[in-house]
Amino acid sequence: MPRTRLRLLTAALVALAAIPASAALPALPALPALSAPRALPAPPPGEISDNVTFLANVPEMKTAIAVNFIGDTMFVSSTTGIYAYSIKDPTKPSLFGALPMYIWENEDVDVDTKRGLLFVSRDPRGFTTPATPGSTFPFGMIQVIDVSLPHAMRQISQIVIKAGHTTTCVNGCKWLWAGGPYANKALNPADWVGRPIIGVDLRDPMKPVECATPIDLGRNDGVTDYAHDVQVDARGIAWVSGAGGVRGYWTEGKHRNPVTGRVETADGCKPIPYAGGGTPEEATPSRFMHNSWRNLTASVDGRKGDVLYATEEALKSSCESSGRFATYDLKGTYNGEGFMNTARTKQRMRFLDTWTPEEQEGASGCESAHYFTDRGDSILASAFYGQGTRFLDVRNPRDIRQVGYFRPDDATTWAAYWHKDYVVIADNSRGIDFVRFTGKTAKRGKSSLAELPTVVAPPRRVPAPIRFEPSRQWGYLCPTPVSA
Repeated sequence: MPRTRLRLLTAALVALAAIPASAALPALPALPALSAPRALPAPPPGEISDNVTFLANVPEMKTAIAVNFIGDTMFVSSTTGIYAYSIKDPTKPSLFGALPMYIWENEDVDVDTKRGLLFVSRDPRGFTTPATPGSTFPFGMIQVIDVSLPHAMRQISQIVIKAGHTTTCVNGCKWLWAGGPYANKALNPADWVGRPIIGVDLRDPMKPVECATPIDLGRNDGVTDYAHDVQVDARGIAWVSGAGGVRGYWTEGKHRNPVTGRVETADGCKPIPYAGGGTPEEATPSRFMHNSWRNLTASVDGRKGDVLYATEEALKSSCESSGRFATYDLKGTYNGEGFMNTARTKQRMRFLDTWTPEEQEGASGCESAHYFTDRGDSILASAFYGQGTRFLDVRNPRDIRQVGYFRPDDATTWAAYWHKDYVVIADNSRGIDFVRFTGKTAKRGKSSLAELPTVVAPPRRVPAPIRFEPSRQWGYLCPTPVSA
């Protein structure tokens, strides 16, 4: 550096050092006050118990049918496609990606969390869209969707099968079990009233293969009837709900088959009967069991693991013949009673209690039960269509109690899912609702059944019904609400 420039730089540094510290830099502006926490949105018109807090609504997901999760990503299956949302903050769900397509019905969407896969089940009654319900298309379909990149979801395979309505993973999604609907006389055996479970080997998701033999035959007093949906408990037992009752199967490992008396090896195509069976008419008159759950910690008469929860779906005019939530005792069903000679024995599980909104609210409360989930402590979030989401305490399975409710006036609630410490609600009219239920049970020591008080919702104000029609240009990609 030239000496002249060096002398100038040195002089400048000396002059700067002589400036008082308080005058060296202009004063910084005062920091703005920290903003108050963002206020939650106003709850929708309707009836909400004091222990339920409304967090958010995703109105663009109207026509939502089912929801599932991989971490903090929520996948929504609607009539217009599959959508992925970030729900790390449940008060601010944000859209990740979309895979638009017509879907009917995919009522219980399942995901493979390890391989990043989602499964779409197409119902033969409306193979393409809800615009064609009741069609007699003989086949359903399973589509395998790669959702490992939620912003770039893509289909990687598909398989046409003899069923379609719901799809459930068994054995960690190595197999899929598809249920529904009623039988197609052109395709199915003449003595089938409904379609049994169709299994699909998905060990290679690029090449799904249908199992050679249908599953859950003869489920309704010896008649092969509509097998609707499957839920897998913590022991890996796959519980099949449908017309006539609920039956459970081992799907892996070696077990004694109570029907044959031999020790056999189970897999997703060749399950082994475990327990369950028919449901009594006095508990669920239609005996069309929609879905079920077995909490292994729930007990009756000191016996843990013997309680089965189930819902009956029956869309009738009166709750006397409509869908109920019920609890059952599995005692007396572990030796194949629900699988052997049922046409003669008319075997039935013993029911413990039933619950419907009508019992709580009078004649205005009739709505069929639909999907429910267990928080893990036998506190259930249960969907009841126009009666919204009901929080049921079933720790005493002989005395089902309502301990909370979320019932918007415009509810058409299909399913309610516990996710972490809040509940995600799929509503076919409102979209996706997020709520928090603050009712707690004891974490240590003996839990008191009185910790959560019973609550009663007031009679429902019935708004004008709404139906949806496809737009002229975009069809069911842009459904239009129409007052009935």
